[in-house]
Amino acid sequence: MSDEPEFGLVMPFLPVASKGGPYNDSAYAAGYEMGLLDNYLASTGALRHRLTLRRENLRQADLLAMRHGWRAEFVAGADGEWVDAAFERPGPWPGDTPAPPEHEDR
Repeated sequence: MSDEPEFGLVMPFLPVASKGGPYNDSAYAAGYEMGLLDNYLASTGALRHRLTLRRENLRQADLLAMRHGWRAEFVAGADGEWVDAAFERPGPWPGDTPAPPEHEDR
């Protein structure tokens, strides 16, 4: 039996070590999780997004949020392995009334 954690997935990752593949299970799952987040933050029109992430991915998730202009907040779950993540785009949001420009008297 391997020391690698097992992941109960709807669709199994076949190239991972636990399935006879060359890639570390945890690293593969982390890369997949961050790839999904990167794609979502880059392409959505949503203003807010909430999900649960593995604790080990927090720093990377924060960098992805910054890269795409989002703010991220994280709250540790009770088990210590999972974290609730909230992402929000800073305003102005669609439909907001823009602030009037500042004018200088000359």
